[in-house]
Amino acid sequence: MAKFIWLLLALVVVTQGLSLKKAKAQNKRLGKGENTNLTKPKSLSWPNKFRIQAKRMSLTDNVVEDYSIWITPTKSRVDYNKGYVKSIAISKSKDFPYGVKYEIHPEATLEQDVETVCNSMEGRWYRKVTPEAILPEASDFEAELEETMNDRECTKFVYNFKEDNTDTQSSFWVYYDKTDRNWVPVRYELLEFNGWLGSKDKHEIWDFYDYEKAFPLKGVFDVDDYGCNEESTTMHTMDSEGVTNRLLFVDADNDEHVEQVFNSFIKTHNRKYSDYNERAMRKSLFKRSMREVIQTNRQNKGYKLVINKFADKTPEEMEKYMGLRRRPEGKVGTVPFPYDDKKLQEVSEDAPAEYDLRLLGLVSDVKNQEDCGSCWTFGTTAAVEGALARTNGGKLMALSNQAIVDCAWAFGAAGCDGGTDNAAYEWMMEYGIPTVAEYGSYSNKDGECNIKNMTKVFKIRGYTDVTPLSIGALKVALINHGPLSVSVHATKAFVKYSSGIFYDPDCNQLHLNHEVTLVGYGERDGDTFWILKNSWGPQWGIGGYMYISSKDNVCGVATEPTYVVF
Repeated sequence: MAKFIWLLLALVVVTQGLSLKKAKAQNKRLGKGENTNLTKPKSLSWPNKFRIQAKRMSLTDNVVEDYSIWITPTKSRVDYNKGYVKSIAISKSKDFPYGVKYEIHPEATLEQDVETVCNSMEGRWYRKVTPEAILPEASDFEAELEETMNDRECTKFVYNFKEDNTDTQSSFWVYYDKTDRNWVPVRYELLEFNGWLGSKDKHEIWDFYDYEKAFPLKGVFDVDDYGCNEESTTMHTMDSEGVTNRLLFVDADNDEHVEQVFNSFIKTHNRKYSDYNERAMRKSLFKRSMREVIQTNRQNKGYKLVINKFADKTPEEMEKYMGLRRRPEGKVGTVPFPYDDKKLQEVSEDAPAEYDLRLLGLVSDVKNQEDCGSCWTFGTTAAVEGALARTNGGKLMALSNQAIVDCAWAFGAAGCDGGTDNAAYEWMMEYGIPTVAEYGSYSNKDGECNIKNMTKVFKIRGYTDVTPLSIGALKVALINHGPLSVSVHATKAFVKYSSGIFYDPDCNQLHLNHEVTLVGYGERDGDTFWILKNSWGPQWGIGGYMYISSKDNVCGVATEPTYVVF
């Protein structure tokens, strides 16, 4: 009996072995190798080598960005916006034992010629360079349901967490390629609500396509093809201005990077926050500014943004750095514009392609209004200074903004709480404007009016509204009567302007909140750009100036320009 049982057990083992062998052979014919489990894994993971295309849509920042991505265990390359900007990371090489990262982008020179610039950062033992993690950490996600996305049968994975008063909800739609035994990204959606700011801080949707696990490596990571040689490459550290201000090599979603740049910002601008809560709130604002700068600079927009002194300010605080109020209805210039359409055409045909009043000595130094909403006094004063110099043999005198801040209340202004150009002009028509030397320096606050004690003032006869929305009229007025005081819409991007020819479709030519001075114009590729003098100090923009496109009356430069008549 025992012998019979042993024979039966042996028969079962042999039969199971034959069945297993048969199943393995069948799976092999199906292309599944030794894997007898044909179901997809429950956890999410990424391959260590792949190539993929992506389109990112930021619904909060109104940005659409194209990506081409190559990843290997030791290298990564990301092309932004059809390859205009490239980021290449190499974790180890003969010359760089701790790795090196390259950032390659086009840049406009002062003469507005475009050249390719290569920047690099060498890794250190305490901060090694690793391939960029384009996709989020897969292990954080959990499978939720099966769902069709972009015509694919997908598994939806989710990951939600709360940290530092920030609620984040993320969803990933992927499908499982049973041939390669890999999850393939299809769509990623990220929602981030910031409790410090009480608003949705980020809402992004990424769509992925053209996934390839195997791709040819030749030429993909060769930085020499983009001019990154020893002579032409600029080497940076984490403390370089290119990193701390222009945000090269940093990621706004990497908290270590944010903290590093934020600490540098605090030191540079001598920030003193009251407590931990204020610091956390300011850091949230700063992180948002970082994201705006990085996203804009990766695109081929023809201009660059930078982290500047406004990077931790709330929208309400930024109003103090502007201050323009709308003119009362019916208020117009007191002296008619002396050019009809026929005369404008005749004069504008002879206008030079470029014109700059700074070269003629008609523009004073760049000023800083600080956090007093007095821009309306700086734009108008600069116009008066230029007009006065035209009448007295080119002698440029510094006239007092502070006098207008202190004295123009009865004309509809409110000192550091804002005012209008016509209020400033009408006050100067009545009382004149003194020099800085006699009235005193700008104090960044409201003061007691002292105009009656001045020994000499300069009264203006009136002011002229230039024909709105006319490039020709603006050029003629600038050449014959400038500088001009112009009203603009200062957007978030405007505030962070650094260089290049600015063009922001988010500008509203009727929502004018800031007064600046038009001092010149130039041409690039047949299009005019204006040269604006701002009142945010010489550290802002190009030494305190901005080049801004004339297309579509961007930001309202041509909406209500004025000049002064003596």
